[in-house]
Amino acid sequence: EIINDDDERLKELKAGCGEGIYEAVVTALKELNEYNASGRYPVKELWNFKAGRKASLKEAAQHLIKSCKLHKRKK
Repeated sequence: EIINDDDERLKELKAGCGEGIYEAVVTALKELNEYNASGRYPVKELWNFKAGRKASLKEAAQHLIKSCKLHKRKK
């Protein structure tokens, strides 16, 4: 689905809430379409909050290993 900038609800959102909220909603809609265009339900993904981007598989594996090591020490 293509996001239509002329959509009345998006125009009302932009006028009522401002550019920042409008951009956040448009970005969220684009991400929903990118990851699951058929169902439009959210898909979980790993996120690197420090870098402000998606986490790589390597980063995820490193985090899991670190978490397992910390968990083993607590036992």
